[in-house]
Amino acid sequence: MKVLVPVDENLYSMYAIRHAARLAVNTLPEVVLLAMEKSKTDLDSNSISFELSHPKMRMLHNYCKDFLNQLGPDSELYCSAEDKPEVRAIGKDLYEEKMSGMKKLRLHLRNETPAKAILKEAKRINSDLIVLGCGYGVCDWMGDSQAPGKVAENADCSVLILKKEQDISKVVCCLDHAHATQESFEMINQLVTLYNAELEIVGVLKHGQLQEEVEQQMSEVLDYYMKRGIQALVKVVDEDSLEAFISSGSENELLAVWLSPMSLLKKLLSRGKVTTFVEKTLSSLLILR
Repeated sequence: MKVLVPVDENLYSMYAIRHAARLAVNTLPEVVLLAMEKSKTDLDSNSISFELSHPKMRMLHNYCKDFLNQLGPDSELYCSAEDKPEVRAIGKDLYEEKMSGMKKLRLHLRNETPAKAILKEAKRINSDLIVLGCGYGVCDWMGDSQAPGKVAENADCSVLILKKEQDISKVVCCLDHAHATQESFEMINQLVTLYNAELEIVGVLKHGQLQEEVEQQMSEVLDYYMKRGIQALVKVVDEDSLEAFISSGSENELLAVWLSPMSLLKKLLSRGKVTTFVEKTLSSLLILR
């Protein structure tokens, strides 16, 4: 599993780092911490250290220390005490500092705007999951407050958007079609276990009825989680009420939705609406693909 964690200097990025570390304790994925900065044209980079000429790299170092501290003894899998990594250019406007642990941990710095840099980096490393923070009306991301929504809307992989530091008490899994993947169910399983959260499986009624394939999928999902000792509540929501339902989540909930071409939610959250939805909802979000 490859996880990309984009960060800026705001508090929500610290939350994202700590959530990513908790996830890493369970799954030990490959991790890339990514920061973005504006291009520098009038700086003599040979006269001062890279960290001084690129302060976002110093920020990345601080987040990296926080990530490793959260891992505890597992941090040795990512970084040895003798590790003294060096920064190198690995592409146009892209720098990398890599640790030498058994599990890959990389610090990447891009000279690009956030949404563009995150999407490009996720594709370049073939990321399975992007974890990023998003504040309530205080999102910055170098002046692009819609960056998390743009990433959620346009990424090819799954995206976990965290709105608060506190633990998630309920995961609401909104199932509206029969084409969700086993990998996505496993990802939900990890989060439910990680936060010791309640799980709610929500089926979507079409024209007042639950489609046979969705009902079968819900039954299979319940069996899947029961075999893992996870109890799940079951609920149904009419498609006409779906928009109101997904907008009504609380701060302590994580709403998991599949945005595939087969999904009703894909039609509901058509182009441009995902960004607005990410901005307005109180819940943390897991966009599954």
